[in-house]
Amino acid sequence: MLDNYPYTALVAVLALFVYTWVTMRVGAARGKYNVQAPATDGPPEFQRVFRAHMNTLEQMITFVPALAIFAMAWGDLPTAIVGVFWPIGRILYAVGYYKAPEKRGPGFGISFLATAILLIGGLVGIVMKLGGF
Repeated sequence: MLDNYPYTALVAVLALFVYTWVTMRVGAARGKYNVQAPATDGPPEFQRVFRAHMNTLEQMITFVPALAIFAMAWGDLPTAIVGVFWPIGRILYAVGYYKAPEKRGPGFGISFLATAILLIGGLVGIVMKLGGF
């Protein structure tokens, strides 16, 4: 993959770093708000950190395969250009959500749009390949 898709791989690594960061924030929030594992309920401040983490995990399930399929269909650089908006959006989402739930929208929208473009673009690429284009 690194030979043919180095920029796409870089975006995937960035996404994993973002996920690691939100994961570590949950651990820190557990200590700060005294929420012992396996509990997932606590004060609203903890719940926002926990939900930002879980929503990022939920979104990765679609993002990672969509990133790979789009790369196979359209190439490395176009994939990276679209895909890099996912980790950026997830950072904005998490930081906004940590402050207040109503501030999570822009980051969610950016990351969701990146995933949607990758997913739809990947499907278009598959259809074109199957159609002989």
